[in-house]
Amino acid sequence: MANTLEKRIKAIHMHGGQPRVSEGGERTLDGIVHEPTALSAKSLSPVVSVLPPVAEGQRAMANAILRGSLFGVLSKKKSNGQQEVRKYEKKVVKATVRGLTLMVTGEQRDQTDLDVFLECLHRHKGLALGSLIKFKGGNFLSAIGRSQGSSDYKWLDGVLHRLATTSIELSDGRRYFQGPLIAKTYRDEDTHEYIIVFDPDIGVFFVDGTWTGLLVEERRALKGKQLALWLHGTYSTQDAPFAYKVETILNLCDSETKKIFHFRASLKKALSDLSVVTGWTCWIDEKTDLVHVVKTKAVRHE
Repeated sequence: MANTLEKRIKAIHMHGGQPRVSEGGERTLDGIVHEPTALSAKSLSPVVSVLPPVAEGQRAMANAILRGSLFGVLSKKKSNGQQEVRKYEKKVVKATVRGLTLMVTGEQRDQTDLDVFLECLHRHKGLALGSLIKFKGGNFLSAIGRSQGSSDYKWLDGVLHRLATTSIELSDGRRYFQGPLIAKTYRDEDTHEYIIVFDPDIGVFFVDGTWTGLLVEERRALKGKQLALWLHGTYSTQDAPFAYKVETILNLCDSETKKIFHFRASLKKALSDLSVVTGWTCWIDEKTDLVHVVKTKAVRHE
C-alpha cells in the first residue's frame, strides 16, 4: 500500500477513483482528508498551462484578482474583543475597478488568505496548473512568515478550506473564469503533508501581461496592516497609478469601516505605512479627496 500522501492521491487519479471521505471532509481510513469542492470552469481566451516565472522574492498574481475586493480588508477582532466571524457571501457581486466583474460565493477573505493563495500558486515552480502540488505544512508556514505551532497548522487548514470552498465568476470583458480558487485540497493529519490542485483554467488571467510580481519582502514588512497590504497589491498592478476617490477605495477594499470619516483616517495611516516600505509617494488631496500614489519603480511584467 502506498505509504505517502502523494502516492495515494496519484493512485486514486490513475484508477479514476475518488478519496474515501465522510461528510464534511472528515478523515477516512486512507489517512486522507478531502475538502469537498465543486469544480466548474470555462474560459473564453487562451489559457497559460504554466505560470509565468518570477524571482524567489516575488509572487505572481493576476491583476484582475488584485484590483478588487476578492481579498479584502477584515479586522481580526470586534471592538468588544471577540473573534470576528466572517460573513458567508452567496453570489455577491463584489466591487472592482472599471472593466472587471466579480461574483463570489464563500466566506469573506482577507490579506492573510491572499498570502496563502500567493504561496500556493508559487509552489507550482514550472509545473503545469492542474498538477498535484505537494508541501509540508511547516515548510509552507515558514515560507509565509508564520510560526509552526498547533494553532498555526489549524489556521492553515482553515484558510485552505476557505480557498477551496470559495467559488468565483471573474471577467474582464475578454477572459472569463468560473470555479473555486483552489480546485481540491488533501491533507494527512499525521504527517502535516498537503496536496493541492488548481483548475488549469485559472491561468486565463496570467496571459498577455495581465499579472504582477508582488514583492514578498514588502508584504512581510506590512504584516498585520490589512489596508496597507490591500493598497500594496492594488497599486503594484499599476505603473502609473490612477487617482481614486477615498470613497472608491473604501468600496474596492471591502473595508468593514463604513463611515468615510473614520476610513479616511485609517487610509492616511495605511498610505504612510505603504510609503515607508515601498518608497512610493502617497497622499490624499484634501480638496478633491483623491488618493495619489507616485512611484519610480514598476513591478508589473509584460
